[in-house]
Amino acid sequence: MAEFTVVNAIALAVGVIFLANGYHMVRRGREDMVLFATSVLVGAGLIFVALFPDAFQFVATVLGLELKARAILVMANLTLFVLVTYLLNRIGSLYEKVSRLNEEVSLLRAELEDHRDE
Repeated sequence: MAEFTVVNAIALAVGVIFLANGYHMVRRGREDMVLFATSVLVGAGLIFVALFPDAFQFVATVLGLELKARAILVMANLTLFVLVTYLLNRIGSLYEKVSRLNEEVSLLRAELEDHRDE
């Protein structure tokens, strides 16, 4: 039987917070499905790890690692890599949208100034 620690309780609490955040995003009408799915996956993953801490022994065996801690670090790093990549792509996309919006505002401002001069 797995030994439950404070780390398990913290992981469970953070997982529940991620799930609640996903629920509140959808309830408020901010239905960005990628963000919602990411929140649900991370939250469910944390809850699973909190409730079944020995699952990483299986992951360590499959990955050919000696220690469960190394499997946890590998999975955490891969998860963080995916999240950071997603966020960087999202930032780039938002930067492009802001640039286009600034161009349109500048054109509208110039057009408004032209109409005022007439």
